[in-house]
Amino acid sequence: MAVTVLAALFLFALVLTAFFGYKYLGKKTTAPENINNEKCSICRQKFEKKMLIERQIGDYKLLYFCRECIVRLYADLGIKN
Repeated sequence: MAVTVLAALFLFALVLTAFFGYKYLGKKTTAPENINNEKCSICRQKFEKKMLIERQIGDYKLLYFCRECIVRLYADLGIKN
């Protein structure tokens, strides 16, 4: 009987955790000013999306690159060649 009570309490705790977890995630919204911002995939600085180059890798992964990082990569390529 003790095992049954413990199992019921465990399931109840699991349901509560799931309920409050979804409730917490539902409250998290992106502020309107952050919708058009993205981080550069190399330097991790935030920029507006229109200032970044966007490249898709595979079916779903998007990478964003800022101008400074592209210039540095181009310079590194020139040094190697």
